[in-house]
Amino acid sequence: MKEVYKKQMIEPTVLLPFKGVIFDMDGTLIESTEADYLAWKQLFADYQKPLSYEDYFPLLGAKSAVVVQSRLLLNEEQAKIALAKKLAYFTEIVSQSGIQPVPFAVKLLQQLQQYDLKIALATSSRREKMKMVLKLTGLLPYFEAIVTGEEVKRSKPAPDIFLKAAKKLELQPEQCLVIEDAINGIKAAKNAGMKCIAITTTHPPEMLQEADLIIDTYEAVNFPNLCGLVAN
Repeated sequence: MKEVYKKQMIEPTVLLPFKGVIFDMDGTLIESTEADYLAWKQLFADYQKPLSYEDYFPLLGAKSAVVVQSRLLLNEEQAKIALAKKLAYFTEIVSQSGIQPVPFAVKLLQQLQQYDLKIALATSSRREKMKMVLKLTGLLPYFEAIVTGEEVKRSKPAPDIFLKAAKKLELQPEQCLVIEDAINGIKAAKNAGMKCIAITTTHPPEMLQEADLIIDTYEAVNFPNLCGLVAN
């Protein structure tokens, strides 16, 4: 099993092996997994379908439209109505409990701005939800490019969303590093031909073994050090 990176002190490399960093959103940068689960659970209940947290796990990284069509067996018109309800539930939950960035995520984003890097967001969430979440957390200015679930045909673990993000950054896949928290996201990054760092915000490290490196926090991260570990 891969050792989780914590606070290794390694001399930083002078030249970074990557030109772009692509972040997932929910669970990777934003503490939104619980609110997202509760919103899905409420929507599923509207259709007399239970949704346990274990059942929710496989949905992480999937496009919302695919979820409502495949799990709730809705047609395209019904799916639009369901997705609007789900967003309303999520908004209500967030307005009551608040929403925050993952601890030290802002510190990492600020650190990345010190280097010659392009930063993108690739989220399976819909654009309306993405805008709301990034506005509430103040993270929108950090991204040069954003790709949402509506912009690609296939959900993670298909590579589409990361390949589109790389294209928007005008980079080749091998020039990009992905940071993810979910199993499907890691698979998507690897399917795109990209290196991937996984953070253990939603899954334990033993479930994230397909990543090139696993970290448990952004707190003491030195990005050049991470690059050296991932690129080897």
